[in-house]
Amino acid sequence: MTDKMTEAELADYYNETEDISEFDLEHPEPVTIRRNVTISVRFSDEEIAELRERAGEAGVKVTSFIRAAALEASSPVDRVALSDLARDLEQRAHQVAEFAAHSRGAQLFKGHG
Repeated sequence: MTDKMTEAELADYYNETEDISEFDLEHPEPVTIRRNVTISVRFSDEEIAELRERAGEAGVKVTSFIRAAALEASSPVDRVALSDLARDLEQRAHQVAEFAAHSRGAQLFKGHG
């Protein structure tokens, strides 16, 4: 019965019946948030093929992949803050390297004295 339903129809069917007998139970997707809004998006054959491939590589369903990409795009990374953190980390790594080199030099000096 559910073979010819769209994903939106499947969602409605499940919400009404809670019947999961025809769903893929070998690869269940944990549901921690109730998602009750469905939108329709059109993709070209090439676009959906790429999304399916990338979702497969990530080990998730294409719908989950698209949702995650949309949410990530709506809250982008603060590149200035990230750059500041990277610069700080680089400075600290340099300080650690200098400290380690200084410590080794002191140990070598003690060993020859």
